[in-house]
Amino acid sequence: MTHIAALLLAFCQWCNGSFFGHGIRDSVWLFPFVEIFHLLALGLLGGTVLLLNMTLLGVRFRGQPIEALARDVRPWMLGSIAVMLLSGFLLFSTEAVKMYGNRAFQLKMCFLALALLFTFTVHRRVTSADDGQIGPRWRGLIAVVSILLWVGVALAGRAIGYVTTSAASVGGVGS
Repeated sequence: MTHIAALLLAFCQWCNGSFFGHGIRDSVWLFPFVEIFHLLALGLLGGTVLLLNMTLLGVRFRGQPIEALARDVRPWMLGSIAVMLLSGFLLFSTEAVKMYGNRAFQLKMCFLALALLFTFTVHRRVTSADDGQIGPRWRGLIAVVSILLWVGVALAGRAIGYVTTSAASVGGVGS
């Protein structure tokens, strides 16, 4: 096991044994309550991502400048990302060691890191630029990449419950 893998496993073990992990795992209603907020934020984020990207593709709001629309939806997008990250961590803490070895979870985290990086760099620059600065082909490509990254996060997240995790995949540590 590499040093980074050992550190990640130790973090997952800490999460499992944390106040959050025990509290949510041992409560009848707390896990569904946190998951409701996670899913509501997912819906809000999905709406803002689709709205911005459909506009970049020229499918919706053709008369409105993209930078004005981006400025209007950005607080909703940032708020939903914050709620998703917080609620996602709380949900993760209930089965952190199990998630450590789950390939779908690992894929989701990779897609999430790429989607966040892309959203806050390339996508933000394009949606903040004047409509005439970036050609329609580049805008379309950026919109498609953004949609694919966020769909990857959602699909990999949905697959987590269907992918089994063996004790061997977490270095012999059970959950």
